[in-house]
Amino acid sequence: MVSKETAARASVIGLSATRIGIGALAWIRPVTTARLFGMRGAAQAESAYLWRLFGVRDVVVGAATLRAPEDERLAWVALGLACDTADGAAAVVGRRDGSLPPSTAALVAAPAAAVGLGVWLLRAGLR
Repeated sequence: MVSKETAARASVIGLSATRIGIGALAWIRPVTTARLFGMRGAAQAESAYLWRLFGVRDVVVGAATLRAPEDERLAWVALGLACDTADGAAAVVGRRDGSLPPSTAALVAAPAAAVGLGVWLLRAGLR
């Protein structure tokens, strides 16, 4: 049986790797990333710029979490949790004001899943 600590460490690695992968894709291929998230009208130059801002943030948070010493890793998980919470809130606002189409429900679900995992990791007290 896998211990809670082992599961927490594996979750940190998985969450960080996902963050780095999505962030890198957003920076390298912003239009492709926008389309993957259901944003068909995202081919404008301004949109690509914003996707790159998002992308570099996620790469940095993911890499910093992986590279952090054990006693600092929890702080990086909390910072990522704050980013994911803000992303989820932005998706809700976008759905309400009509700037995001209904097909982008994944924008709410993905950050919500990351928030749930982050809360679990914080509660587990990963050290």
